Amino acid sequence: MNRLHLALIIALAVVFMAPSAFAKKKKKSLSVPEFYELAQPTIATIQFSQEFVAGGQVQRTRGMTDGFVVSEDGLVLVSGRVRFPQRGSGGRLSGGSLPDLGNFELRFSDGRVHEAEVVTFDDDLNLGLLRITTLEAGEELPAVSFKRGYDAQVGQGLHSMTLYTQDYGRQPVYSPVAINALLDVPQNVWSLSGASSNILGAPLWNGRGHVVGVVANVPMSPWGGRQVVPDLTGAVGLPYERFADWLDAAMAQAREESAAASEPEPEAQAWMGVMFQPLEKDLAAHLGISEGGGIVVTRIVPGSPAEAAGLAPLDVLVEVGGERIAVLQPSDSTTFSRTIRGYDPGTTIEFVRESAGGARETVAMTLAATPTSELHAERRTNDSFELTARQLTLDTLLGQRLGPDTPGVVVDSVTRAGWAGLSGLYKGLIIQRIDEHDVTDLDTFEAALAAVQEARPDQVLFFVRWGRTTRFLVAEPDWDELSTDAP
Repeated sequence: MNRLHLALIIALAVVFMAPSAFAKKKKKSLSVPEFYELAQPTIATIQFSQEFVAGGQVQRTRGMTDGFVVSEDGLVLVSGRVRFPQRGSGGRLSGGSLPDLGNFELRFSDGRVHEAEVVTFDDDLNLGLLRITTLEAGEELPAVSFKRGYDAQVGQGLHSMTLYTQDYGRQPVYSPVAINALLDVPQNVWSLSGASSNILGAPLWNGRGHVVGVVANVPMSPWGGRQVVPDLTGAVGLPYERFADWLDAAMAQAREESAAASEPEPEAQAWMGVMFQPLEKDLAAHLGISEGGGIVVTRIVPGSPAEAAGLAPLDVLVEVGGERIAVLQPSDSTTFSRTIRGYDPGTTIEFVRESAGGARETVAMTLAATPTSELHAERRTNDSFELTARQLTLDTLLGQRLGPDTPGVVVDSVTRAGWAGLSGLYKGLIIQRIDEHDVTDLDTFEAALAAVQEARPDQVLFFVRWGRTTRFLVAEPDWDELSTDAP
């Protein structure tokens, strides 16, 4: 055997004995420090307020939970426990009603602080989605990545992490957990070891840094919020497969709402200022009105074109612009509304009003521009009181059954731990007076707070209302925080 043959044999042996250069390299599991570094920027401590009715009185509490960022544009997954019915006197649930939530404040371990609002909750999954509202244009957040098709096995270890606010100063706390059992009842969840109620809302990562589930309360049944298996309570692992479709839909909803909110205010559309219901066939027969459809006026907005035209509740309109108003069922109502919005503001149109027995008369109405909505209302922020107020709009007035001449501004957002938040102010309240200063609009709101800040009283009195209810709230500012002489 010559040297050439020997070299060839050795080369072939090396090729067959060594791992193929084209073989797929097996991914390495993350070490705990690597996982810690990857995961900690994505989780937050979330503080929030709840408002509910107990013993016939409106109650407000504050709570805290974990959440984690699921998209770079600021969507956050939270445990649905923040929306459980609250306990009133005697330890009983307050009529089973779900609380109204607000004042969400997210704090991350690196010092980032953001505010958020609710997008949606799923009561069966016991999960919710928040949208961060304080991101700068183009700002992106560290977010988790999910994995479908995770092959869960009994005994498998998973990573989790939480932030303990008081004991650990919002430092991430690593929590190794393991799957104890795969439970078909209730509703396909994992029984976990090492997962207490302290980490509800925390994600469950596999060894390669992908979220494969979330620590959640026991999922609920569709019937009255009862648990499917009463004996199984507390924290369980909810596989990503269980909530993936819901999360995709919720994230799509959040982005649609954000896109709508960021669009410029639309061109003025026509408005007549009525609330109505369809003239259904049975109702037409009862009222003695001709068949073919129409609208029955149920409410007239004060100061609206409808009021100026002389319309009144219970009027029946059957024609507009010479055409029958073919509103026979609730689904037809949008067609009529779209027809009215299609006119230019200032256009005078003719309706036919019909009375029992077929008597008809023509009603001329000059349409106005649609009033500014809550979405497009002007807003002003006061940094000292950590309070944002918005213009008082017609939709807010109608929702609280207040007249169009009601003065004031609406609390749009408030920092829970700020001066205004500590006084009891919350989103939706109408501010009408601050100390001796009347608040009728955003300009007088700013002027009132400027005067208060100049006077620096020990206490600041807010006179507010919600619907027909009024109250006084007292803020106690720490003016030394604003001192420019402070070191």
